[in-house]
Amino acid sequence: MAITRRTFLKGALTLAGSSLGGALAVPALKTLLPPPITRCDPEVAYDTLLYKRREPGTWYEPLKGKVARKEDFKLNQSAMVTWAPKELEEELGSCEVVLTLVKLPAEEAMAEWGISDDGGNAVMMAYHTYKCPHLCCKPVFMEEGVSSLSGAAYETMFLCPCHLSRFDPLSIIEETDELGRQVMVAELVEGPAPYGLPIVPVAERDGGLIGRTDKLEWLKYCGQG
Repeated sequence: MAITRRTFLKGALTLAGSSLGGALAVPALKTLLPPPITRCDPEVAYDTLLYKRREPGTWYEPLKGKVARKEDFKLNQSAMVTWAPKELEEELGSCEVVLTLVKLPAEEAMAEWGISDDGGNAVMMAYHTYKCPHLCCKPVFMEEGVSSLSGAAYETMFLCPCHLSRFDPLSIIEETDELGRQVMVAELVEGPAPYGLPIVPVAERDGGLIGRTDKLEWLKYCGQG
């Protein structure tokens, strides 16, 4: 069938009308779609420090999922704890992180960041062992060991198992991170990490330990935040 100018224009107008109608229908269609999915559920967020689950063989395995308390710990004893305040998703893009909680001999620099115990002779401190500032491995707490880099014996240190950076949890200092921010950290003793291991300030509520959220910028590295 031959296409005349009239039939061509009629078809073009019909097509344009269909397109316009579809475009106008988009806002209406959007109202029928479900709301965007929130990755973290604010109803299950918590700022308390909970003993990590699935840690067989640890002293705190019987306490898994419970709120950590300072009286649970002996001096120089550590535990892995989970922390999931609602601010984490917005600030770091995470729902939950794992920290290391340790009862340590009290040092003056710890007073502002930890919880005093044992008549002021000990302090509960939390460290961001979720990621090393170097290449994002997970440092572990070591009661003692021998450095593979220097051969020196050490006690009470955090060690990154990937590239052997070592951090002193008793020496809390202020350093500048790679973005120029001032960060409170466990001092870097040796290894390739660009600066020390950040701490998470700790508070106490109803006898349990909580992580403060006023210094989340200290944790913005290795793709977080």
